[in-house]
Amino acid sequence: MRNRLVVSMRGVTFAALTVGCVSTASAQLPSSSPAAFALGGNFTAMARGYEAVSWNAANLAMPGRPFMSFGMIALGGNAGLAPVDLTALHRFSGKVVDSATKASWVDLARQDGGQRGEVDGAVTPLALSIGPIGLQLGTTFYTHMNFSPDALEAWLFGNAGASGGQPKPIDLTGSRVRAAAFSTGALSFALPLPITLTGNMLKNEQLAVGITGKYIVGHGLIVAEDLGSSVGTANINVSLPVITVWSDTLVDIPTEYRDYDGRAGMGMGADLAVAWRGGPWKLGFVAENIVNTFKWDTTKLAYLPGTASYNQTSSSEMDFDQHSYAQAPQLLRDIVAAQAFKPAFRLGAALQVTHSLTLTGDVKQSFGDDNAIVIGPKSMVGVGAEWRLLPFLPIRGGVASISDGWQAGAGLGVRLLGYELGVATSIRKRGVASESGLMVGILGIGH
Repeated sequence: MRNRLVVSMRGVTFAALTVGCVSTASAQLPSSSPAAFALGGNFTAMARGYEAVSWNAANLAMPGRPFMSFGMIALGGNAGLAPVDLTALHRFSGKVVDSATKASWVDLARQDGGQRGEVDGAVTPLALSIGPIGLQLGTTFYTHMNFSPDALEAWLFGNAGASGGQPKPIDLTGSRVRAAAFSTGALSFALPLPITLTGNMLKNEQLAVGITGKYIVGHGLIVAEDLGSSVGTANINVSLPVITVWSDTLVDIPTEYRDYDGRAGMGMGADLAVAWRGGPWKLGFVAENIVNTFKWDTTKLAYLPGTASYNQTSSSEMDFDQHSYAQAPQLLRDIVAAQAFKPAFRLGAALQVTHSLTLTGDVKQSFGDDNAIVIGPKSMVGVGAEWRLLPFLPIRGGVASISDGWQAGAGLGVRLLGYELGVATSIRKRGVASESGLMVGILGIGH
């Protein structure tokens, strides 16, 4: 059987934006600022008001911060495919994809170890600050998928493969899914310090420290790992074990697991922050997750063996029922145990060049292995600029070198009567993978 593939970019774009437009995240706490998104994440030294809760709590005690500010419904995120990305699909929007192009896509997937899809995003329904105190509520999610080269070839060509001959075996080994969703409540407090680092050589020198306490709730988790599924010419063997939350929509659930209320994991964390200002310069340093106790509650998790077999001489056998977490393969249980928020460090600087132009830069490094919870790039070095073309119309842009690639952002704000509507877009390139992002700040007000 051969497939005739017609790419509909309307469907692809809608899917990407529907899941992707919901805020770029800094660890488990979403950024509530379209300005930070537009600056490419170079915002540690510039954050003020409620933005400081997720970026640098010490800025809540710095001169120039609003006495009161709040923002509502900040939305944003990133979505991408690789090595066959949205740009490649866009070239065939509404057209039949020729066999040579599909074969080249399969070759790319074989060179890259499979076809990947990634989405990370968040929503901040409320963030506010009053004096040196800040509060933020936010929800974050991520999804990482990988499909084996054979799976991509079968989707593009059918089970005859690119050669177009007789049906061929399809190896699905290497296909996997990682997905999770969290909500975080954060409370920040900042305190100015009567210390001058330069002996007042710089005008208006000020130093402050801040701390942010976080309460994290894990809503859901999916860990799936193909352990050797194959589709042959006369048989089908599936081995795709899955760990996820118990579902009361399925039968045979133990009584003790019927109380799932949207909480499948919990923990607390703390960040420390420092801010300094002198003359036209601002500096900021943040140590994220110096303490973080989050872990998944395995009594709320179920194991689905995901096995099935069929051949021409025997009937189909399958098991997609829920079982105790303890019965899951050790490989999957190790992945769940490693799902934690690890420490990260950020250092930022900003320079007020003129009354209307500010330059900014950031360095970030996260720690932990590939199974730790890291939303967005693990490392970053970048620069950005904010230019107030008019007092009520800030224009922003930034670029950064990130893990395995680069990212860039751009956007603007429209300020009127203390309100600002911010819109920003971004592009992220990791190897051959392209990810696009969008963020919108629905409402913000500061005094």
